[in-house]
Amino acid sequence: MAIPVAPNTTCDIYRSGNAPPAAPDVAGVACFLKSEWLGSNQAGDRGVPLYTWTHIMLIDVSVDIRDGYLGANAFAAQDNVYIPDKNGTRFVVTFIERVQRGTLQEHKRVFLDRQTPNWPSNDL
Repeated sequence: MAIPVAPNTTCDIYRSGNAPPAAPDVAGVACFLKSEWLGSNQAGDRGVPLYTWTHIMLIDVSVDIRDGYLGANAFAAQDNVYIPDKNGTRFVVTFIERVQRGTLQEHKRVFLDRQTPNWPSNDL
């Protein structure tokens, strides 16, 4: 399966408790990243961590990535994504959904909350 658009960057994925400079748990994932702050904030839910994101990332359905959503506003430790690699900007994974299931374009849509980047940044 493949994401429906051409990748525009890469990322390294770290599980909870692992962080740079250590090796990533999943390295060099091709992805498509786009800003989506407005979509997250239209409902005014910025105070609820699960309901906030700044970016959406599309990745292949086979990539092992994990969110912290347990349902009913309960959270577990989620993955962190560094774009374009472990030296780049950190994003917290807030939610993952599998889209276009059963088609040739089946992929994962990953909702990310950008953390403070090192300015100036060309990673976003």
